[in-house]
Amino acid sequence: MTGTTTPRFDQQGALGWRDRALDGLNCVLRCVEAVLRFRGLEPLAVARALNGPLDPVGRDLAKDFDGCRVDYRTAFDDGGRNVPFLLERLAAGEPVMVLPDRFHLPGDVYEGRFHFHDHAVLATRWSPRDGVITVLDTDADPDDGFRRHWTLTPGLRALFTWVGTVAVTRPPDTTDPEEYFAARLHRDTELFSVGARALGELFDELTGTGLDPVTARALHVLVLGDIQPLLFLYGNALAGPLEPGGATGLPPGMAAVRTAAFGARVCAKRLGIALITAHEQSDPPAVYPRVLELARPLRTALDRLGEALCAAGGRDGLADAGAGDEAAARLRERFANIKGTCFPLVEGAAT
Repeated sequence: MTGTTTPRFDQQGALGWRDRALDGLNCVLRCVEAVLRFRGLEPLAVARALNGPLDPVGRDLAKDFDGCRVDYRTAFDDGGRNVPFLLERLAAGEPVMVLPDRFHLPGDVYEGRFHFHDHAVLATRWSPRDGVITVLDTDADPDDGFRRHWTLTPGLRALFTWVGTVAVTRPPDTTDPEEYFAARLHRDTELFSVGARALGELFDELTGTGLDPVTARALHVLVLGDIQPLLFLYGNALAGPLEPGGATGLPPGMAAVRTAAFGARVCAKRLGIALITAHEQSDPPAVYPRVLELARPLRTALDRLGEALCAAGGRDGLADAGAGDEAAARLRERFANIKGTCFPLVEGAAT
């Protein structure tokens, strides 16, 4: 445990959080990171706990981690069924992540319109006397510690359709950076090379068909929820000791991989942020084609990372046609799941 009695969003202690919470991670991972820091993990240990296979298509960065686990409970038909669990956990001192049904979130842009689930907050405290739940929200005022206070009215109970708790599953990973990298190099190179190709094919498909409001939002969730943090966490997990002048004491090949991963994550962030900005324009479909042009520098950056992994001694999996077909199928399934789960237009659309 840290010295605080509840988790907090700490920009100075967080991984890469500079101007905005989407610097490297997303809202879900900022919540998990806050819990891990609250449990006493230092930044490198947090990065390695959140790291996992370098798989752009098969890994779900809402739950697939090397050193921790998120246990989710869903009640999409009635969020109120999750409230007793939520209050019980908070009373026991355990934070609970909430992906609110924005249809029921007071003041939200989608209130009364759509049952969208594309944002996460971290509930940290329950005051029975006031009937107030305190949550950490990356979109809240930094001067108030990124806190919001929700009064648990009968109407608000419906928004708790998707909640989760975070558990640390293994001791902090203190492996030497070179050993850490060598142990995963061949597996990660194969997974990444095949997955990056599948991602490029998805970009081609979406460029050909065009983006509608749902596919555009699903793409921003994929890019900011999976692709950017995948690359960002990988780079942070490879951190080595700093040498005089700020250089990392890593072998050149390993340092090149780390640099390429960080470069690609910046390109992913630019695409994702541009998509979010486009959603708010007066005619989003007219803007989306220009935004999709940002997929090209991302693909180039992913190619550079693949080349760096191979130069460091990794073996790619591009010769295996079956692996490529499987990766493409997994990505299509993942993308369809994002659309159906996060942005169900039909069920919750306002008339």
